[in-house]
Amino acid sequence: MKKSPLSLHLVIPGLFGPMPALRQSDTDLQLPNLQRLLARSQQTLFPGKDLESVLFKHFGIHADEQSNLPTAAYRRIGDGAIPDDRYWLQLSPVYLRPDQDRLLLFDVEDLAFTAAEAEGFAELFNAHFAEEGWSVEVVTPQRWYLPLDTAPKLKCHELTDAFGRNMDLFLPEGDEGIKWHGVLNEIQMLFYTSTVNEQRESEGKGPISGLWISGGGRLVNKLTTNRSAFYGSDPLLKGLAKMTHLPVEDRPVDANALCQLSGDVLVHYDGLQRSVLCADPFVWQQELAELEAWITPLVEAIKRGQVDKLTLYACNGHRYLINKAALRRFWKRSRPILQRLESNS
Repeated sequence: MKKSPLSLHLVIPGLFGPMPALRQSDTDLQLPNLQRLLARSQQTLFPGKDLESVLFKHFGIHADEQSNLPTAAYRRIGDGAIPDDRYWLQLSPVYLRPDQDRLLLFDVEDLAFTAAEAEGFAELFNAHFAEEGWSVEVVTPQRWYLPLDTAPKLKCHELTDAFGRNMDLFLPEGDEGIKWHGVLNEIQMLFYTSTVNEQRESEGKGPISGLWISGGGRLVNKLTTNRSAFYGSDPLLKGLAKMTHLPVEDRPVDANALCQLSGDVLVHYDGLQRSVLCADPFVWQQELAELEAWITPLVEAIKRGQVDKLTLYACNGHRYLINKAALRRFWKRSRPILQRLESNS
C-alpha cells in the first residue's frame, strides 16, 4: 500500500544568526546539503521574525504590534499546568550584569538555579505583593507564571529579545508600563537582600537579580492548525499542540524516523538558538555541522519521493520551500552560509 504524502515543516530559529563574531573564526563551514536546499528552494515571505510568532502563525494567531502574543498562557500548559482562561504573565528569574552605565540581562540557565531556591524567592514575592492579591506559580525554576484578574494595558518583550542586551531598551511598554517598571525595581531590591541570594553567594553561585515579565495574555477561544503532528521539546509548542489535542513528541535524533510519517508534520529544531543568544560562533558552527548531518537523510528522502515537500522556517520573515523538482535546479548555485547571515536571507 502506497504511503500518503508527507509534508515537513522545519522550524530552525538561529539558522541565520545573527552571529557578528563569526568573521573572527577561521573555520571553513562545509554545509553542502543545507546550502543546496536553501539555494534551490522557492523563497517566500512568512510573517514572524522569532520562534514565538512563527509557531503561533501555524496555529492561526498573528502577532499584533500593539499587544503581546499570549505566550505565557500556552507555555504554562506546555510546562504541565492545567489550562486556565485567566490573563497570565510569565515571570522569568534573571541575572543582571553591570556594563558601564547599563545593565545587561541574562537568563539563569547556566547559574545552577534549583527548584528549592525558586520556591524560596517565590515565597518572598507572594508575601511582598500579598496586598495586590498576586500569587506566582513556580512550574519550573526558570519559568514562573502570574495570573491577573484583569488584563493590564501592557506590551512586553520576550526574554530572548532582551538576552545579553541593555535591559532598559526592552522594559514593558503601554499605558501601565511605568507601573511595571516600578514592580521590576521592587523585585530587584527584594531579591538583592534575600537570604536565598546570601546562601547562593556563600556557595560561590551568582545571584538571582530579579524577574523578567513577558507573554501577557489569555488562551484563545478557538485554536486551529493544518498540522497533523508535532515534534519538539519547547514548552510553547507543547502548549499549543495540547490545546488542539494533537500529539507532540521530542524531535528524533535520527531524521530517518520522520520519513516514515505522512500528513503535515511540524518539527522544531532547537539546536542553534542558544549559541546565537550567547553570541558563541564556535559552538554555533559545531551545531550547524550537527544540523547538516541531521538534515542529510531528509534531502535523500526528497530525492526518493518519501518526503513530498520540505518547508524550512528560519524565523527571519521568510520560508524556503523545496521538493523533488526543485532539487534538480542545478543552475541555482549554493551560497556560503556567511553570505546569508549578512543578508538574513
